[in-house]
Amino acid sequence: MNFLLNFNWISLFALAIAVIVFAILTLLSKKINWTWVILIALGLGIAFGILFSSDNSSYLLWTDLLGSIYISLISALVAPVILLSIISCFISLKEGRSIKIIGISSVVWLMLAAAAAIVLSIVFGSIIFPLVGGAESVFSGIDSVSEATVNAYKGLTSGIDEVLLKLFPSNIVSDLATNNIVAIIIIGVAFALAYLGVAKEEGEEKVAPFKNIVEAAKKIVYKILSFVIDLTPYAVFCLIAGSASTIFTNINAILNLFVLLAVIYGVALLHTYGYNALILKFVAKVNSFQFFRKTARAQATAFTTQSSVGTLPITISELKDKVGVDEEVANFTAPLGTTIGMPGCTCVWPVLLAIFYANAAHLDWGIVDYIFLALISIILSVGSAGVPGIALVSSIALFQVLGLPVAAVILLIPINTISDMARTLDNVTSASVAATVVARKTGKLNDEIFKNTINARNVKVEAKNE
Repeated sequence: MNFLLNFNWISLFALAIAVIVFAILTLLSKKINWTWVILIALGLGIAFGILFSSDNSSYLLWTDLLGSIYISLISALVAPVILLSIISCFISLKEGRSIKIIGISSVVWLMLAAAAAIVLSIVFGSIIFPLVGGAESVFSGIDSVSEATVNAYKGLTSGIDEVLLKLFPSNIVSDLATNNIVAIIIIGVAFALAYLGVAKEEGEEKVAPFKNIVEAAKKIVYKILSFVIDLTPYAVFCLIAGSASTIFTNINAILNLFVLLAVIYGVALLHTYGYNALILKFVAKVNSFQFFRKTARAQATAFTTQSSVGTLPITISELKDKVGVDEEVANFTAPLGTTIGMPGCTCVWPVLLAIFYANAAHLDWGIVDYIFLALISIILSVGSAGVPGIALVSSIALFQVLGLPVAAVILLIPINTISDMARTLDNVTSASVAATVVARKTGKLNDEIFKNTINARNVKVEAKNE
């Protein structure tokens, strides 16, 4: 009903322009590299969003709708892709030892990425914010935030026991419906281990029908996924247009918080392309430039959708088909990265917000305070959900533990969505890098696929001991 009430002729004109842009992108996709098509869609989307900016994005009704449909389609595929992929990959193993090795390695490298993000945030935040100063004005209206509003936002957080409890399966149908990633991983691994147990005890012929059903279902779901992935350039255009429109209409708020926003983007991008580049070169032993080029589609999708979970199908596809990460690693580590680690949302954002407020409030923080900040942030980086809004929950939880006013977080909400683009980009890229490192360490990274010397389809990398 609200859609009909907001109907206007300018929105139809904007839709007509969007259709023309879609036609141009279609022609370009047949002539140039897909990465360039996505970058062009990104640029055109920004220009389109600023051109048709308005209150409540009323001129972008149709493009916002198309972008939301794309996110829904991708999100709908997350649960079946992860579940079927994990079962399919792990039932091909002869023992559960490989699952354990991949699992431990994944957690270690995801947490190292989170730790690096925390260190970078503390270093740059503690140096830049005091030098710039003037942050007091940002929180001048902190007393005007009502207690009811503060309590409502506090209600978004959960105790550590609740967070841990939600990680485990409680209802298979519910977990699949709500994209409870860790629960889905546990369910998939449980089915795979049970399959291996029955096959070992009673023979593989007893469970062969189950394996055939899983493999057939996986092929069908992946075919549907390929159809949706082909829509990425059009979705990028629509989604970035909505974000650009919001940025334009909130320009005054952004100017007041420009320093904070610039530092958030700077640290997130430094972690994304600096720290990860070093890990790729010296640990994964692959060309970082080529890696970033091969995963550009996932990065663009993360930047525009602001959802690590929503980007998962594309992330997994690029890791397998372009980077050369074996299925069992790509289908395990990448999904796990939407729950554990999340450097952009659970490390960069909350840590910089805390330091920004501490500087504005002239709090005398010492080494012990920063160490405590780092430890709490590491804890919060475990059990996060890769959906838009998790950064807000993490920052509120951090402020409560540190004894800082939650109202300060509420006042910083205007730049949350804008900064979420860089943060989600960091999350997805770091998870992809972690998967690549795990694949290298477990002998499951195919260098020939990475170098494009063979077709990535139907290639199985044999594990080798290191």
